[in-house]
Amino acid sequence: MLDKFMHEWLYVSDYDVPVANNGFDGRAKMNGVDLDVKYLAMVVSSVTNLPEWRLAFDLDKNNRVYVMRPKQESKFLTSLPKETSVGIGKRHFDLSGSIKEALFALLLSNKFDSIVHYDEVANMYSIVHSSLDYPDVRKKLSQLDEDTQLTLWLYTKKQATLSSLAHILMVHPKTIEYRLEKIRQATQLNPKVGIDLLPLTVAYLKEKTENLGILETELQSFSDDMLPRDRTISVSLD
Repeated sequence: MLDKFMHEWLYVSDYDVPVANNGFDGRAKMNGVDLDVKYLAMVVSSVTNLPEWRLAFDLDKNNRVYVMRPKQESKFLTSLPKETSVGIGKRHFDLSGSIKEALFALLLSNKFDSIVHYDEVANMYSIVHSSLDYPDVRKKLSQLDEDTQLTLWLYTKKQATLSSLAHILMVHPKTIEYRLEKIRQATQLNPKVGIDLLPLTVAYLKEKTENLGILETELQSFSDDMLPRDRTISVSLD
């Protein structure tokens, strides 16, 4: 019954269905959900067992969606196993919107930033959904090792000095210099030059979020599963 409720909640969120007209507000109360409160969504990816949670569902075999009140976030994060990647959306009345934000944040998580809040990367969202693209740069950049690509991303995201970035990555500053130079040689673009950093950043973002559309489609399928027939039945049963 709870799984059915989560499907219906997504449907209501996606299609702006008046909740009082079909009894959804009553079903929300039965499941401990206060529709007058903004909830946030987390999408968690892990190879180990994840904690149980009342308002949760599997998006696919790799990603599990958790929905909670903001005050529950900190305690929940401490319950997650190591080697876990987490994307966290903003607080919304729109459940689907928060999940989509969490998905975007998840794709930009890494071994140094395993927990990413959408607020941290929100300014990148419009770039990913724009027509701006540099396929040649993307191809060359994707052929570099993961540590070098990650150095570029953190250099862009954190706007850090080479010494502070070296501290974050736990390497010598000369290693940072070496990796940035490797990027320049591979792409003919210098990360230290603003006009060159843009196509490099866009290429990285496009590559890392190339599956975002697939994940959003999987999410959409949950609300689309609530066909008119199913919605009629849900009203009569509850």
